[in-house]
Amino acid sequence: MDDKYANAREHFFAAVRTLAASSDPIQTRLIHANLNVLHVTLDEFEGDRELKFKFARILDLLAADQDDIETVAIETTAHMTDFEAVKVADLICDFYYELT
Repeated sequence: MDDKYANAREHFFAAVRTLAASSDPIQTRLIHANLNVLHVTLDEFEGDRELKFKFARILDLLAADQDDIETVAIETTAHMTDFEAVKVADLICDFYYELT
């Protein structure tokens, strides 16, 4: 397997597992998945504009305000509708698929 995105794959796999392996509300699962997603940085996708753009979109949906991204992501996710949370969860899963 290509080690180019190994760190991102590891964290996104953990995020997908968190989303799938719980009976908690989708917002709660997404909050826990965020802890893994936020360990990945945009710099990891230097040279791949498409992946960088897709990852930036996920970050933007989680936390438009970049001051304290983890706190903002938790607050943002907690107030998402089910539809919005499912949309972000789908983006996380799709992004992991592209990394594998």
